Amino acid sequence: MSSSSNPKSSYGTCNSHNLVSNEVLGVFLGCLIEFGLSSHEHKLEPQERKRKRDKNHLFKWTYEAAVEEIEDMKSLFDEKFGHFELQNQRCEDLIKSYDKKIEDLTDALTGFGNEIKEMKELVHGYEKDVKTLKKMVICGVGMMIGYYYFAM
Repeated sequence: MSSSSNPKSSYGTCNSHNLVSNEVLGVFLGCLIEFGLSSHEHKLEPQERKRKRDKNHLFKWTYEAAVEEIEDMKSLFDEKFGHFELQNQRCEDLIKSYDKKIEDLTDALTGFGNEIKEMKELVHGYEKDVKTLKKMVICGVGMMIGYYYFAM
């Protein structure tokens, strides 16, 4: 593929080869430094090499400590997040049970409202019956008094 077909593409040019070579070289040198070896370190005397490693040892230790701290924080976060998810699930279940109880209470309240209306109708009917009975008793007592005075 030529660079003239796509002006933004750098494939097939010297720049891309140099860029890739520089990246590979950078990664390779980074690995060497991480393992305590540099390109000229193999030529150093053992004491100088040890001194060089000791100088980098502090940075390597702090890097490892930071990684361990991050891993500890990540595991703690995962644990807390799992606990939070469990609590969230419990709360959702509790909310669902309360919703069910509210629906049941609403149904019961509606039923009680209907029963109260029926009871009011019954009481109203009984009040009419009591008034009628009262009138009948008064009429009967009046007839007895009238019979007593007129018959005697």
